[in-house]
Amino acid sequence: MIDTLTLSGINIDTAKLYEQNHLDSFLTNLAALLRVDTIYVAAICPQSFELSILSCLQQGVFVPNIEVDFKSMPCFAAYQRGYAEYEQGLASRFPDQKLLQEWQAQAYLGIRLNDAFGQPTGVLSAFFPRQLSKHKLELNLMRLVSGFLEKEIQLTSSCTLSDTPTTSTYSDELNAYTLWLEDNIAKGRLSSWSYFLEQDRLVCSDSAGSIIETESVEKIDKLETLLALVHKLDKTAVLRDFHNAIKSNSTTSICSIFNITTIEGNSKRIQSDIYPIIDESGLVYRLDCISKDITAEELTKKRISAQERILETVLATTPVGLIKLNAKREIKWVNKQACKMFGYELDDFHRLREKGILNTSSLNLYFDEDIEQFEEYYQEIYANKRNNFTLNTRYRHRDGSILWTKLTVTAVRDDVNNIQYFINTIQDLTEEQDNRQRLSMIESVYKHSAEGIMLCDANEKIIDVNPAFEAITGYSAEDAIGRTHGLLRSGVHDKAFYNDISEALLSGNEWKGVIWSRNRDGEIFAQQVTLSSIKEGGKLKYFFAVFTDVTEEKKIEQQIITQSNFDTLTGLPNRQYFSAEIHQVIDKSAKSGQKFAILYIDIDDFKSVNNSEDFMAGDRLLKETAERLKYRSRDNDFLARIDGDEFAFIIPEVVNKRQAEVYAKQLQGVFAQAYQLPNQQRYVTASVGITMYPEDGISVEALMQSAEQAIFEAKRKGRNQCVMFTQELSDAAILKHQTVVELADAIKRGSLDVYYQPIIDNATGKVDKVEALVRWNHQDRGFISPAEFIPLAEEGGLIQGLGEYVLDQACCDLKILHEAGYPYIEMSVNRSCLEFKTVDMQASEWLKVISSHNLPYSSVTMEITESLLMEMDGQYMQRINALKSAGVKIAIDDFGTGYSSLNYLRSLPADIVKIDRSFIINIPENQQDNLLLDGIITIVHNLGMKVVTEGVETKAQLNYLQEKKCDYSQGFLLCRPIPLHELLEFLSQNESVF
Repeated sequence: MIDTLTLSGINIDTAKLYEQNHLDSFLTNLAALLRVDTIYVAAICPQSFELSILSCLQQGVFVPNIEVDFKSMPCFAAYQRGYAEYEQGLASRFPDQKLLQEWQAQAYLGIRLNDAFGQPTGVLSAFFPRQLSKHKLELNLMRLVSGFLEKEIQLTSSCTLSDTPTTSTYSDELNAYTLWLEDNIAKGRLSSWSYFLEQDRLVCSDSAGSIIETESVEKIDKLETLLALVHKLDKTAVLRDFHNAIKSNSTTSICSIFNITTIEGNSKRIQSDIYPIIDESGLVYRLDCISKDITAEELTKKRISAQERILETVLATTPVGLIKLNAKREIKWVNKQACKMFGYELDDFHRLREKGILNTSSLNLYFDEDIEQFEEYYQEIYANKRNNFTLNTRYRHRDGSILWTKLTVTAVRDDVNNIQYFINTIQDLTEEQDNRQRLSMIESVYKHSAEGIMLCDANEKIIDVNPAFEAITGYSAEDAIGRTHGLLRSGVHDKAFYNDISEALLSGNEWKGVIWSRNRDGEIFAQQVTLSSIKEGGKLKYFFAVFTDVTEEKKIEQQIITQSNFDTLTGLPNRQYFSAEIHQVIDKSAKSGQKFAILYIDIDDFKSVNNSEDFMAGDRLLKETAERLKYRSRDNDFLARIDGDEFAFIIPEVVNKRQAEVYAKQLQGVFAQAYQLPNQQRYVTASVGITMYPEDGISVEALMQSAEQAIFEAKRKGRNQCVMFTQELSDAAILKHQTVVELADAIKRGSLDVYYQPIIDNATGKVDKVEALVRWNHQDRGFISPAEFIPLAEEGGLIQGLGEYVLDQACCDLKILHEAGYPYIEMSVNRSCLEFKTVDMQASEWLKVISSHNLPYSSVTMEITESLLMEMDGQYMQRINALKSAGVKIAIDDFGTGYSSLNYLRSLPADIVKIDRSFIINIPENQQDNLLLDGIITIVHNLGMKVVTEGVETKAQLNYLQEKKCDYSQGFLLCRPIPLHELLEFLSQNESVF
């Protein structure tokens, strides 16, 4: 008697199947498993009932050409009814059959074999030398293998017709099935039982004990005992399946899937195939059942399904086209981008797939001449010579046009290297065919992603994690799966934080943010997390987290925040921090009613420190100043460095302006002591601007603006001044702003005037040059001095536009002078430092203006101030050399007003030096001024340059300059600045000014 199914005797060697009849081999193994002496498989003609033995094993020997009287043998009953069983006394039931006596058969089991359409085609017969087992295991095992024998009859018929061997494919499938059967039985996941209706008796195989988790399987002898294990929700359906099987007049099995609670209290998912057994009167008297524990399979399917949904969610949003093909290259999935590329909607693909097989051929995507190339690469993948390929190719768009693409095809294989599916990654190159870029292949997003992925069910239990999760958190998949995601909680966030996340996932589909978690080693780290929900019927089914470790980024972010609030040189708070602190103090003072003061401290003439030494000396002075101010300040004062040489204080609890002024004077005292710089001992002073809260403003912007206006006024008054903000300063600032706005409008509308002051040749008295001087006749305020609006133009960023306007107008008027009969006159145009900084390195912008008026470059002189010499570097020199190379002359204006140094003149390719009027005011009366002027003229001449003296206002001055061979004179004595029409009149009336 066989009490427990085993497959130790049915392991089929695939290699041997290629050498012998695989059906014979299979019957050999099956006979050993059933412990029978005689077994055969026969094909039967349904019209003539002729029986043809395909393979017959008798006493371990295959008997060829055996003859069997089909209609008088037990197999006829099996053929007619679908199965037949004779538990004992077989020879006495068929006394005329000598074969049964010869085979010493006591019992018989037979199963009808059907074709693909359910029509009878043959029979499997087994003759036992003993009585059958009580729980019909033999019959159930024969049912399990009958499907493969049905295939064999079809394959045998096919081979007979085509002479094409099919042994390889069939034997591989049979071998895989046999291994599956052996594994499930060995692990206790497959069992059988029989229920006798009339006796209400249940007989179970020993392996059933493994499924329901009991060692006393013989006690399960009633159907109601077995049904008591079925879950309440499934019991109605199971009873219905049993009822249908009992009422059936067919031998067709009924499949029932349900959940049970085992004797040990564990939940399992069971699949049962129920076979009705009919007696000779056609009534069901017994139910045979093959039961399988499918709990592990269901869980695997669940996890795989969830992983696939995650992948589809990620891949559906990628900006490249993605197409998933099965191993036969039928299209199974596409993302929106792929649909868009080919001119389809997603619904179009779904409808086409429902109509039949969907592939590149049915969609007519390939051009005929390209098919061979595709096929060659695919065949290499099938042959395992490669796993992917990338090529630039074309497809046919839905509208018939050519779609140029970069295609990457990747085969995804299982553990035994069989192809599961292909992923086609498609990048649209239609618009960038001439500039194609290589697209990185998207492969195995879930397993090979650098981002950690965690999948959880609706109860927050972890279902699966990817390798990146393991690397980031330190928890292996085995550690994490089955536990809740709370294992990562660090304690940084409170319960409300996580409740908000849950609410976001329930009400929406996504949550993004940073979560501080704890890894397995106990270290806290920052995760940039995207949580997405997967819902079914509006209810949360799963959710998954995609995250990266951003701990280092957060540390850097904190460093940046620190750096953005503190000055790197002095370590003091910077302007941004200072502004934020004012805001805090305003809030406190508004509640308490207390006043406070803001002081701006600006070091006087700090630029000269860097010019006389180097920037490192300036940095040293600033750092020492910061230390001195910190030492002098009180504990509750707030000190900051808000600009290059500008410091600021917030002084709380100041009662009145007088108290603020006294404190400001004390702070100015820190500059009384000399600074020890590397090359010198230096004394510096500082100007202070003061503003009060709430008198001068109640907002951060208003108070800082008031302090800036006060410090500006202190600077304007001179060095070492202390100025309190007043309304008059505000009015002046408003006027200044209005003036800048109106100046910008005047430049835009071209409503400024250009006047010209003649420059006279001291030898001939003729006008040799004119200097262009801009004038502004304001419609309400009259003439505004250039000394007022030109500095405003520089501060307001208008100087470039103003300079362009003056240069263009001056060149236009110079062309008029030349055409009026004065072609020898040259034009001098002033250029500021800012203009020299912003013009291109070749000064081509200025040269284009000159050439646009058809003027020779040599007719124009660019005047630069002496202060520009102090800032002269390689870039300035490159611009000056470009102008000189073109023929433009260079003049040094206001020489002697700044840090005069004749050494600068030696290195500068200047043509003219213009001496400031301050050098000639006291000549010829003052002998020292005479000697100084004489020396400058002599040195300039020796350097090969011409001299122009500005501000000539007396005849005595002119005579002295002529005597000392000064080249040119310019001043009110000779002619004031005049507009063009007056200049033309002046020239016509004065051939010589002298």
